[in-house]
Amino acid sequence: MKMKVGTRVVLTIYLIAVIALCGFILATLGGLIPGSNLSDFTNTVLNGSIWFKVLYAVIAVVVIIVSFMLMFFGTGKAPAPKTAKVASFESGNILITVKAIEELVERYVHENKDVKGLRTNVVSHEDTLDLAIDICVLPDVDIPAVTKELQAGLSAYIQQHTGIAVNETKIMVTGLKENSAKLS
Repeated sequence: MKMKVGTRVVLTIYLIAVIALCGFILATLGGLIPGSNLSDFTNTVLNGSIWFKVLYAVIAVVVIIVSFMLMFFGTGKAPAPKTAKVASFESGNILITVKAIEELVERYVHENKDVKGLRTNVVSHEDTLDLAIDICVLPDVDIPAVTKELQAGLSAYIQQHTGIAVNETKIMVTGLKENSAKLS
């Protein structure tokens, strides 16, 4: 499971705090920090004002919660790949991944010499697909004709190869390209 940005930030802050605590303990054990500082901290926790006690309690609870969250991070089920149903039988289903459908889209679109760049997005519904593709075309092509031909042909191609009906095909022309570089 890939770690999201928010989880990375929490983990980084948590690890910095743990490293600082370990550094403090090692410095106290090594005599770099006098033991009286530790006694002062303990005295503040036990005999300080209510606000210090509340602050330390909140910090302790947050550290415990974050510790448990990080302990179990990534232990959940990996998300199943996005799929579309090709066929259903008494013995089970035949599925195809969205990634495989995207590869079919790319193969079909790259056969058209007027299209030079491509980005695909396939959305699977229960028994239909929605296709959204961003393309770059050569500067001297008839864009309405190329996109209309691409739209009709792509729907037929996907249905022929997967057996899944294409509900909608959106084509966005994002640029005009002279070379054959793909969009990133």
